[in-house]
Amino acid sequence: MDETEKYLYALLQQQGITSHERFRELFRDFVSEEENSNYVKSIKLLQEKMTKNWQVIARREEIRTLQVAFPNGNQGKAYKSVFDINAYGLADLIRYNLIGFEGSGLRYDPETKIIEGIPENSGDIILDLSYNFDMEPDDAEPNHKKIIIIINPDPKSLWKDIPSDADGQFSVPDKVSETVSFLGKTLVVASNRGRSHAIKGSYRDDSYAYAELPSGWGVIAVSDGAGSAKYSRKGAEIACTSVINNLREHLTEENTKLLDEAIAVYAGNTSVAGRLQDIAYPYLSAAAKYAYNLIEAFATDLNAPVGDFHATLSFILVKKYQSGYAFLSFGVGDCPIVLVSKDLNVVKPLNKLDAGDFGGGTRFITMPEIFKKDDYDSRFNFEFTVDFPYVILMTDGIYDPKFEVEANLAKAEKWQQFFEDLRGNNNEDVTISFDARTSSIDAALLKWMDFWSPGNHDDRTLAILF
Repeated sequence: MDETEKYLYALLQQQGITSHERFRELFRDFVSEEENSNYVKSIKLLQEKMTKNWQVIARREEIRTLQVAFPNGNQGKAYKSVFDINAYGLADLIRYNLIGFEGSGLRYDPETKIIEGIPENSGDIILDLSYNFDMEPDDAEPNHKKIIIIINPDPKSLWKDIPSDADGQFSVPDKVSETVSFLGKTLVVASNRGRSHAIKGSYRDDSYAYAELPSGWGVIAVSDGAGSAKYSRKGAEIACTSVINNLREHLTEENTKLLDEAIAVYAGNTSVAGRLQDIAYPYLSAAAKYAYNLIEAFATDLNAPVGDFHATLSFILVKKYQSGYAFLSFGVGDCPIVLVSKDLNVVKPLNKLDAGDFGGGTRFITMPEIFKKDDYDSRFNFEFTVDFPYVILMTDGIYDPKFEVEANLAKAEKWQQFFEDLRGNNNEDVTISFDARTSSIDAALLKWMDFWSPGNHDDRTLAILF
């Protein structure tokens, strides 16, 4: 039975006609007629055409509803993805192109099938995939499919930067920085308002101060005002400046003769370190207590509780001697003071951070009880080095994201990472050179301080003497 006979036999069966089974010879003659044979060929061609037409329509709908999802991108971050048609179930595409990248920061290379670039804005990039697949005629018009790449916003862009009121009570600049010559070295310091304040237009609570004293000592102080305290920015300012003023008045050349003699002895004999600390203690303690007294008096005049001025306080005294460098320090709160050797292999934290008597708390120079605690003496420290190290003071806006826990402050590898960060290994594309003595160092440091760290949006202050 040839193909024509099979086809007609099945056709009659479908119609419920069975006479061809009884008249087989007559049916074969019917099949062999050229006219009937041509009819069958025409019908089969029409069926094939209708089948193909349906397959094309169905495949177009399949592709139209096919989920083609490129990976999400992030605004300002490098993006790269391969448009692999096989992976998306589009292996039957014979001609295709992807357009719609104009103004997005991304581009598509038809040769490599790679989408890459840096997205300029957040939102949806709506692309047009024009294509033909293998079942379509050669002259078929291109089909079109919409594909979307989602670009997530840069988290920093979600934070508003509302200027603080320059004419408000106890107003301070939102950011400050400077590079100065200090004791024959270079001091670079920057203080930047945190995003948690910028989004509300409130003030920066950090403060700092420094001075060279007539006795040859230099002093650097930093303070972090408590975010919950109404006038903490003023408390931080008073804390820093009062320490400077008190030491300038009392740490005179005449008053420091005994201290200088003790340090000269200590440089060659570590057994007298305790004696030296006994001599230095009254000066440092008096400066710290003076800061408290001045803040308390200011609060009283304002008819405000001293708690409204809560602020930490860390300061360090530095002096060059013939045999090396002496460092005296005091700290209350969570602003680290650290000496780091120039090769970054030796680290010496000079103050113990304290978190107070409750989780997440801290101690402030505005708390009178700190002067009565048994551990008050432990807030003072002395160190002597032959070579001049990096002298670093910072507030927790730097300490928390970069060191996380106090134990890391004593690890050389963490400081090596920190200086790699400062020297260019960062997402801010900022490089800070500690070799060049230029006025641009503080500007670079201020720019570096804009680093992004999820959950860390406090004020940031960093002072480096080198």
